[in-house]
Amino acid sequence: HVDYTVIPVVIARGCLYHCGFCRFKTRDTFTPLSKDAILTQMQQMKAFLDRDLPNYNAVFLGQHDALLAGKELLIFAAENACDIFEFHRSYLKDAWLFLFGSVDAMLKAEESLFESLNRLPYRTYINLGLESFDPETLAWLKKPVDVSRVKESFLRMLEVNQRYPNIEVTANIVLGKRLPPDHLPSLLNFTQNTMNRSFGKGALYFSPLDRRESKTEALACFNKLKRSVRLPAYIYLSQRL
Repeated sequence: HVDYTVIPVVIARGCLYHCGFCRFKTRDTFTPLSKDAILTQMQQMKAFLDRDLPNYNAVFLGQHDALLAGKELLIFAAENACDIFEFHRSYLKDAWLFLFGSVDAMLKAEESLFESLNRLPYRTYINLGLESFDPETLAWLKKPVDVSRVKESFLRMLEVNQRYPNIEVTANIVLGKRLPPDHLPSLLNFTQNTMNRSFGKGALYFSPLDRRESKTEALACFNKLKRSVRLPAYIYLSQRL
């Protein structure tokens, strides 16, 4: 729900879970990069973009779970990106910071991390891979995380969105006809029971699992959900609907 053109910088490779359903999976275990490696990437990207650099005002810190890299490395990367890419000279208004986070990364993140991110000269967007509030669906997806932690992570997402004006956390939820029957009811029940009103900040991104599934059916299901959840809802665009 944000328009942006980003400069990608990898600060950690691999992921925690290696979920069975993931289309972007890697066999690598989660490994943060060194500060020198991160700075080298930034200098190489700056040289590559050259005169086009002022057309950019956003950085994506990758790969799959930059939030898990921790406060020191995240803030180091964000601050240096702002300086090296000279976002203060961008033709575009404001500076934007994007990253992904896992369930456990969100729960392990220190409050001081969000305080530091909030003070940076960015609008920061963190996207969490929650996928489902139903234990049977998580097992079906081969996502090795307990549903209680998914729910805790969602609640912390709401707290961060309310507490920090320069940070917005969003969540991914899977969508598909083959999923267990309690997948969508568990989502609606939990969100409606924990949110006594609609929120304009934060969002749910629905990601269709099966590309062979009818686009018309998937969009009809999404439109029905969009009217029921109490957060802004969007289709995850990488699915090419």
